[in-house]
Amino acid sequence: MSWSTILSIVTCISFYQLALIAFFNPTKFNNAANKWFALCFFAVGCMVLNWVIYQQSADAAYTRLIAFNELSRFIIAPALYLAAVQFTSPYKSLKRKDYLHFIPFALFFVYMAPFVITNGNWTISLNFPLVLKQWLPVIVGLSIKVQLFIYLLLSIYQLRKHQRNVLLINANVDGVNLKWLQYLIFSIAGMLLIWYAGMIFSSYWMAVSQPVIYLAGALLTGYFLLAQKEIYPFDKLELAEIDRVINPESSAIPAQRFKEEILEEHKEKLIRLMQTKCLYMDNELSLPDLADAMNMSTHDLSHVLNKGLNMSFYQFINSYRVEEAKRLMLSKDNKHLNMLGIAYGAGFNSKTTFNTFFKKQTGLSPSQFIEQAKAVQPTELSLQKMN
Repeated sequence: MSWSTILSIVTCISFYQLALIAFFNPTKFNNAANKWFALCFFAVGCMVLNWVIYQQSADAAYTRLIAFNELSRFIIAPALYLAAVQFTSPYKSLKRKDYLHFIPFALFFVYMAPFVITNGNWTISLNFPLVLKQWLPVIVGLSIKVQLFIYLLLSIYQLRKHQRNVLLINANVDGVNLKWLQYLIFSIAGMLLIWYAGMIFSSYWMAVSQPVIYLAGALLTGYFLLAQKEIYPFDKLELAEIDRVINPESSAIPAQRFKEEILEEHKEKLIRLMQTKCLYMDNELSLPDLADAMNMSTHDLSHVLNKGLNMSFYQFINSYRVEEAKRLMLSKDNKHLNMLGIAYGAGFNSKTTFNTFFKKQTGLSPSQFIEQAKAVQPTELSLQKMN
């Protein structure tokens, strides 16, 4: 047995283990999404298992197993997409129409069932014309590739939409913006492209790299599964409000929710609350938390921010945090703090978010801001002495 076959076996087992981890979900976060992940990983494991069988030239002994594993390929793409939908939808339960995504699987099942029952005796199981028999495997193989391409694009679109929506709800978006899932989808796409390339270009490099990349992908996926955060850690009432915030077209409430004078009152109350209570210092602050402090609904507060201040929740809270960070950096009492300490002290829970938003708002990185402040201070002292 070659080392590439051994790696393929380990990869196959790894994906089956990932399916178990996702199904039982020890973190208990994002349960519905992880169930679809489990189905996706199980199907990928079946695909890799077929690869192992063919590497060992054992296909004649496992025709029914191969047929079952081939059938599972039609599950990979829709299961991955439905996982993305469940991750990104705060208040969504699947409807009957969502299961239409598995029509290709059902059609292929009807096609493959006689083959499995007769153990590969096609002359008995299917009485198709010879031309159709010759072209049917090509059509099926091409349909898998087309299906995968379409669903990967749909999944990426769903995640990009979520990354915009999450700015309406959270000020610290690391983990909940599902960048890891986007990278995971790109990784899966890369693995599958390499697999297809290996089918077309039977080169030594492909044979060597394929199992290594698959195994690395499985290990990376396992890390993301265990490190994931709950995307919407709110109760049902708050989830319903959040759903109206990110899907305003589904709400029956008119866009103009307040008269101008009422909107101004809410704006003044919000700004006063931020200045007196310094709520932005809470690095777990979310839109529902601030709405509770304002004694108004999440949907109403979102309207005040978007229409009254022309800002998302993310922009509004982090603008206060940047000002606090500037104050900390300029204070002589905080010279013992490094940049991470300043970020946490201002309410950020990620140095990446801190650096990104600080530069976006000021045009300078935090270190450049400090250097500029140091250059300005001696000039100011000289001017004071001259006066």
